[in-house]
Amino acid sequence: MKGYRVAVPVWVDQDDMAEMIIYELRQLGHQAAGFYYTDPVPGNIEVLFTFGPYSKIIPIWESVALRQGHQRPVVAHLNTEGIPDLRIPYRTVRWLGSMRSWVGRLSHSRSALARLLSTLPPFISVDRVMTRYRYVGDYDYAYQRGWLHVLADTSQIYCALRNKAGMPTLYVPWGGSTVLYANLNLERDIDVIWMGKRGTKRRSAILDRVCNELSPYGVKIYIADNEQNPFIFHGTRTEYLNRAKITLNITRTWYDDNFSRFALAAPNRSLIISEPVLEHCIEFKANVHYIVSPISELSKTILYYLEHEAERERIVDNAYNLLTTELRFHHGIKRMMDAVEQVKST
Repeated sequence: MKGYRVAVPVWVDQDDMAEMIIYELRQLGHQAAGFYYTDPVPGNIEVLFTFGPYSKIIPIWESVALRQGHQRPVVAHLNTEGIPDLRIPYRTVRWLGSMRSWVGRLSHSRSALARLLSTLPPFISVDRVMTRYRYVGDYDYAYQRGWLHVLADTSQIYCALRNKAGMPTLYVPWGGSTVLYANLNLERDIDVIWMGKRGTKRRSAILDRVCNELSPYGVKIYIADNEQNPFIFHGTRTEYLNRAKITLNITRTWYDDNFSRFALAAPNRSLIISEPVLEHCIEFKANVHYIVSPISELSKTILYYLEHEAERERIVDNAYNLLTTELRFHHGIKRMMDAVEQVKST
């Protein structure tokens, strides 16, 4: 494959995802570099590789769609965000998504009247909510206009919905990347770790319940939720995962794709114990690569695997081997760039 000049947006400070994508692109022989998402997209690029999104994506795509001829890059996007409740018919989700996308586009419209409307009720309020609908609507809007050339998703469930609706979508599951793991040979002195925002009342309540149930047993739990303790990133997160026997997985909603947590914990040899989750990532097998437990039994399951080290290590080995071979993130990025090359050859 030819090496391409690739630009990758950086959405936040300490953007691990951007760093990982840039690293894997460079490993594939591409000239990849990041740019802050509010800055102009660099010129003289051949591919714009976006992901997330963690803010409005349409202005970025539209800005390069206006470029002419060979100055216009191929746009590839890896969706890492959820969609609305799976019980809602996808046709309805797309219709609501188109409305939500329209509201989101008002603020950067060329029309002064549209930009004014975006600052007034009810539009200003709507633009702060229903972000999952906006993602769906934005993808449809961009694809129909030829602004989005390659779309991929970390969830095979979401891929199936989009493909059935006529939007070609590649399945690129979460995988291990050497940017995010290391064997530090540290003592496993943390029994259980939780990483990330509490996010919803559901997840917060489950997390508090597990902590309260484990407290009488003297289980050492580290909560990196930016409330009890700061979020952990980069080398700090790798260190803590190397110290944690168990990583707890709880989703925001019953249908969410939360396998990014698996891709962080498993290569650092921390056992994942999770509530039941949907098969967003079909390569991960319950009770082979991670332990699944009913919410009511999470605490008992944690205590069991703290006491049974050999069983814990068996699952840890399975997950580590999967994430560092078959399910390396490198493979998914290559699949996307192979699709980019096909677009460029047509």
